Amino acid sequence: MKKWADYLISEVRYDSKNLISTAIRHQDTDLGITLGEPIDRSTITSDIKNRLSYITIYNGKNSWKKGHKIQTFSIGGIPYLRIDENKVKLDYLGDLPELLLIKSNPILESELPSSSRGSLPKESVEELPPEQFSKAKELEKEIKNLEIVKTEYDIIQILQKQNKKLDDIEKKLHDLEKMT
Repeated sequence: MKKWADYLISEVRYDSKNLISTAIRHQDTDLGITLGEPIDRSTITSDIKNRLSYITIYNGKNSWKKGHKIQTFSIGGIPYLRIDENKVKLDYLGDLPELLLIKSNPILESELPSSSRGSLPKESVEELPPEQFSKAKELEKEIKNLEIVKTEYDIIQILQKQNKKLDDIEKKLHDLEKMT
């Protein structure tokens, strides 16, 4: 089967300037699409400048769907990554899912079926056997649950910091009231 591209991007996180801070990169191999790894935008721009190809991919029901070619251009010496032809100072990879957390992959290679170890199928590859598909769905649910717990923990930490700031402000206001 013909490769879609050298590398594939499935998720992305943008910073406050709408530049890519982290993306999940996969490889297109003879066995299918590999599990993703987090990379930064400088890796992507460097690879594209070195003539490696990138496209976006979307997670379908049981397979990956091909997205758009990622291109780079520069404005004032700063590279930007886009799937469209707009020449603006923003990265844009379409409607890829937003990467909320940097994922560390808790799946051990030994837990994966030997026939698909380290890869997932493209849309044109036959569907996984039912037992492999159900195991993948279970692992996917487990990962989502772990992500939810981590997100909740991060939110709690932020709220605790904000509460402390509010307490400090209240104390200062109270002290000012005493002075007047």
